[in-house]
Amino acid sequence: MDRSDLSVVQESLAAGSATRTHAHDRSREYFHVLSGRAVVAVGPRTTEVTAGSGIEIPPRVRHQIRNETDEELLLLVVSAPKVTSGRHAHRARPLRRDYGGVVVGSYLRPTRPGDLDTVVEIESAQDTGQWLGEGGREWHEQVLQAPDKEHWVLVDRLDRVVAFGILAALDRPDEVELRRMVVAPEGRGQGLGRLLLRQLLEHAAGRPHVRRVWLDVGADNARARSLYRAFGFVEREAPPGAILLENGLYMEWCPDGR
Repeated sequence: MDRSDLSVVQESLAAGSATRTHAHDRSREYFHVLSGRAVVAVGPRTTEVTAGSGIEIPPRVRHQIRNETDEELLLLVVSAPKVTSGRHAHRARPLRRDYGGVVVGSYLRPTRPGDLDTVVEIESAQDTGQWLGEGGREWHEQVLQAPDKEHWVLVDRLDRVVAFGILAALDRPDEVELRRMVVAPEGRGQGLGRLLLRQLLEHAAGRPHVRRVWLDVGADNARARSLYRAFGFVEREAPPGAILLENGLYMEWCPDGR
């Protein structure tokens, strides 16, 4: 419905995006969530609106709609009279991060050959290569083809690679090796390392019969060790067959918390 005195339209907000904060001089609006979850700021108040429910916005009240999830938000927007300042002033823009520091809208997907130039660039950063073993494009191409490995990238809502991770030893019945995880220098300090690690662990733990996930971290890489400990990794003596870096420490995580 699109009349001068009443407008009913369906709108969407992409994952990790928000409208600008705005108000309407004459129009009263009602937002009904069809699917997803909206965070609605109305004046000084913030309200969470879930699918099947809605919220009314009086005229001249500043408001903003945010989608802080990793799924599309669908809304039915009722305006009386019709809002004339563009598409209800609800044009979405990316959210840089949620309140915990994690970039909203970033998600994990399998690495594609076209991602490898960015992957190699990320791992070649001046303060990154010192912590890694072998690498380079040819090495990553081999990982993509290896049946016992999985290569993953963390991308933003524009599908730009911001981090990557590799799971290995997938041919073993009860363990997974977290072979590598690296965040692009420009993405650090935003919670991407925590997001990447959490999603990699979820994939690893979702495999049948996995009892432990292990990794090799440089003894002098204090920042990485702190992150792994925060997720429940513990330092242990390396079992026979585990290949570590020259100054590497063996750390292990168990899905059941043992």
